[in-house]
Amino acid sequence: MSATRTIKAAFHVHSEWSYDAQLPLGEIAALFARQGYEAVFMCEHDRGFDGGRLERYIEACREASAGGPLLVPGIEYADPEDRVHVPVWGPVPFLGERVPTTELLRTVAGRDGAAVLAHPVRRDAWRGFDAQWLRLASGIEIWTRKWDGWAPNPRACRWAAEYGLVGVGALDLHRASQMFPLAMHVEIDGALDGALTVEACVRALRERRCHATIAGQPVAPLTGGALGGAARAVERVRRPVWRRGRVVRERLAGAR
Repeated sequence: MSATRTIKAAFHVHSEWSYDAQLPLGEIAALFARQGYEAVFMCEHDRGFDGGRLERYIEACREASAGGPLLVPGIEYADPEDRVHVPVWGPVPFLGERVPTTELLRTVAGRDGAAVLAHPVRRDAWRGFDAQWLRLASGIEIWTRKWDGWAPNPRACRWAAEYGLVGVGALDLHRASQMFPLAMHVEIDGALDGALTVEACVRALRERRCHATIAGQPVAPLTGGALGGAARAVERVRRPVWRRGRVVRERLAGAR
């Protein structure tokens, strides 16, 4: 049996390479290094990319990884309606914008890439999910901090269990203030003193050798039972308060 080790990784992080984010890759590496992450699964929007830009981005991630956590380059693809989003990692060329989800997932699977169905609650994307997507994907985001708040998504948790998918704890981070103690514990092939590689990280995701954690503890207890119910109750109280606060902040910003 080959040696393995477990690393702490962040999932679904955007840099200034995405049209709606501003953090340079170097700042992202430093930000996650301070929190003890060993890998960051990056996730840039497909808008504005092409094959050449993807190659430059991959090289920029490699350079920014020197001396810090490994930045795993990835692209978040949107379907033609910009409703279903699918982050993709691995040896997959740029596939274009507005790619239909079934075609996208089949292509990624055929090229040994890893694909995750992102934030099912955004624009009620879950309503359009096809069962074959759940069979083709490597994982589904069961807790996306930006969209699910302080509790996992029960429907996504059920799908992850039913289809044998990785239940991903994701940040969807666009700025430093969105840091949250969600992480993935990823089981990597190789000796403890071996160099961490993009290929090993993607392979672990494809082979379902990872699980979500919150503040270092498994997320699983929060996906059901009394703890899960309590977490969702807190979120039901928090969300309307946060929304009202956002309206106030936007009005104040507009008045300046």
